[in-house]
Amino acid sequence: MMNDQCVSFNLDNNIFRGRIVRLDHVMNEILTHHKYPDNVAAAVAETSALGVLLADLMKFNGIFTLQMQGDGPISVLVADVTSEGKVRACAKFDEEKMHAAQVLRKTEGELESTPHWLGHGSLVFTIDQGKNTDLYQGIVDLQGKNLEECALRYFKYSEQIDTHLHLYLQKDGDVWKSAGILIQKMPTKGGLEHEITENPEELWNENKILMDSLQKSEIFNTALPLEDILFRLFHEHQVRIVKHTDYHFGCRCSREKLINTLSAMGEKDIDDMIENGKITATCQFCGQVYAFDKSELVKH
Repeated sequence: MMNDQCVSFNLDNNIFRGRIVRLDHVMNEILTHHKYPDNVAAAVAETSALGVLLADLMKFNGIFTLQMQGDGPISVLVADVTSEGKVRACAKFDEEKMHAAQVLRKTEGELESTPHWLGHGSLVFTIDQGKNTDLYQGIVDLQGKNLEECALRYFKYSEQIDTHLHLYLQKDGDVWKSAGILIQKMPTKGGLEHEITENPEELWNENKILMDSLQKSEIFNTALPLEDILFRLFHEHQVRIVKHTDYHFGCRCSREKLINTLSAMGEKDIDDMIENGKITATCQFCGQVYAFDKSELVKH
């Protein structure tokens, strides 16, 4: 059974749309490349699930990136998703500051919500479709007691789309899993008016209540297909499966890309990077270490 998948669906004669995602092997692959403390691993896993949910909503051919940056012990969280279904994610953090913060808050050993670790900062969505295309970017202040609230604030103030969202985390031994579900009101302009006999606000509230009933034990039950979960939740609301998208870990780093990047630097900067006769660079996403001779980088 495919457990790294996002299923898109519509409700109530297409008045509402939704996405449900579960990341299993993808998260294991992402996190095995790092030795993150639990709070960092949890933040990366949660960011990855949100990134896939948002990317699956977008129509693009390229790379969708979700990035959060702040002044807290975790300074950067990044997850990017390609239109081909490749996912990668990483974090930048200061473990000493994390420990000091938990001592101060008396929360040693506890998992704290992602925004607590980021502090004041911003949440940024970017779609890059390559050369000769405009870069789409949305940004909002990082405000909310959890990552769900931060994302919902973006939809409310930037997209002005009514959205309901839940994210889930689970750790089995050393293995993390993440998941999420969201529903949105569909646009009602441009010929998309719907003939309905019931109050759409009443239907919206009913669907939100049904979505709130989804338990962590259900969404992480890998013997239970995501379609079955949707039919259990929304069988009275004309749930219609639109598509399935499979996801897998994939890093886009390469020796060629790094050579192009490093070759653009000045010779003095390259000399400053030399250690033991080599210039080394490590990919922050997959941990791959690349080593170069100066002659490979200096343009003559």
